[in-house]
Amino acid sequence: MIIDQAFWNEQTSIHKEQLLHQLITRLPAGFTFLRMERFERFGIQLETGVFSYKGCEFVYIPGNRVTLGWESWAEGLDAATQEDFENGLSELDQNAENLELLLRQQMSPVREADIGPLLIERRTHSVAWYEVRLADLDPEEDDDILEELERFKTSSYRTYELHHSFQIEKKDGRIRIWLFDNSADLQDWTKDALPKGFDLLTEDEWEYVYGGGCRTLFPWGDSFDYSMNVRHFGELDQDQEEQIQSTADDRSFDLETSSGTGLHFLGDPYKSELTVSPEGLVRGKGGDGGSLICGGMGVVWGYLPVSTYYRDPYEEELDWEDRSEYLHYRRIVRL
Repeated sequence: MIIDQAFWNEQTSIHKEQLLHQLITRLPAGFTFLRMERFERFGIQLETGVFSYKGCEFVYIPGNRVTLGWESWAEGLDAATQEDFENGLSELDQNAENLELLLRQQMSPVREADIGPLLIERRTHSVAWYEVRLADLDPEEDDDILEELERFKTSSYRTYELHHSFQIEKKDGRIRIWLFDNSADLQDWTKDALPKGFDLLTEDEWEYVYGGGCRTLFPWGDSFDYSMNVRHFGELDQDQEEQIQSTADDRSFDLETSSGTGLHFLGDPYKSELTVSPEGLVRGKGGDGGSLICGGMGVVWGYLPVSTYYRDPYEEELDWEDRSEYLHYRRIVRL
């Protein structure tokens, strides 16, 4: 079957579609082929097929042998990024000459990895929070939620959350309700979250589909892209007054739009994506719970966790319940 990206790229669009139709018999029941589509971003481009499973889209991503991990600059830093990194170093009581070493200590090590072909869900879901309908709530068991809901309807609040219990959101005249998943650990959570035939990305697979084997710090390069609109900071190339006046509706957040593989990543350091190693090691990728932003480190340090190879050095200090609140996941099928 389809093994590597080189073979895939050599095929015509018609042949690619024929090969993808052959996959249906190997997929969990419920998958249908939707269309061929071409994606391109940050130098990564892929023509592939989009599948549907119970209202969710999946894309086929061919495998490859790639180099992953980070140890040094591939391009070097521009003046603006260098300045922002050095300003953060002063907050950490570190010298500028220690920057590369400090970053290396927070990245996965350089290594070679063989990645097999994957069918991957395009968007993520929250690990800890799942949406319910009002009709799903039990008048007796969920009486606290129902009471709060009545108060919330007439309040001026847009959202209300009871820690590790429930969330209520009011938007466009509609009220949505989420409950907190009380699974004891990953194994307990997996039993309900992953249907038979589905799995979760490993760290190697996540780094591959996110960065495509890039050797730079971020998927787009070593330096930060100040032309972007990013969550929590807004339009970076505007002055401070204009940033405050701008809203999220003016322009989509750049890191949350479709990638060169057709996947939508979180692009928000307050969130991270769940990966699980073959040995069962849980690691969040793409975020740190917002620790660096909350520490006032600025946009470059604050968004360092969205770099391809970043590893949060403190996440293992949290238990599953606290970690899961910030984690998101996407289902995959290994082929």
